Amino acid sequence: MKTLVLALFLCVASLSAQMVPNLGHQAQSFLIDPSKDYVYVKFDHTGPRKPLPQDTTSQGLWLRLVNNCRVPVVVATFDLGTGDPGVVVFDETVSGPVGHVMFHFKGEVRPKPATKTKPPSGYSRPDTFSTTTITPGENLLFSVPLNHVGPSWGMEIRFYLDVVGDGFGSGPESIVSFYWDQIPEEARGVPGKKGRQ
Repeated sequence: MKTLVLALFLCVASLSAQMVPNLGHQAQSFLIDPSKDYVYVKFDHTGPRKPLPQDTTSQGLWLRLVNNCRVPVVVATFDLGTGDPGVVVFDETVSGPVGHVMFHFKGEVRPKPATKTKPPSGYSRPDTFSTTTITPGENLLFSVPLNHVGPSWGMEIRFYLDVVGDGFGSGPESIVSFYWDQIPEEARGVPGKKGRQ
């Protein structure tokens, strides 16, 4: 009996050792650039932007939502209708950094750190909205008011991996964040500055 158990153990251990490299290869092949998160926000530039009625500034932060994985990404968007390039992505402003990408489970309530200065409101998603699909390796140019990101707060964007193919909200939901330290120092509060490409 001991010999049978030992033989089974060795067989399972051998199979596991053969499977682990394959799993590692599959995880790496999910990412297009293994040195970056599977979805991330990249600084493009700061500059003038035609504001919406609720905006308090006409200076904009121009960013790119980058899909660095091999699955399409779906995000809620709207058109400013002002002729500015890109779109607007619905975002939430949050106090203090919480990481650049995180998973979000529906119904989960995350505590937000307190700050002395209250961040401005983001662009809350209404009941009716448009969506944009970002294909693997592509990015989406979007803008928000410059004050959506500050030294004590950042912004978060919810997106879905389009693995089911039934539209926005049907796949796994994730959050990507963008904070003050991701804006190049020379561009913080300075209109017209571009990021390093």
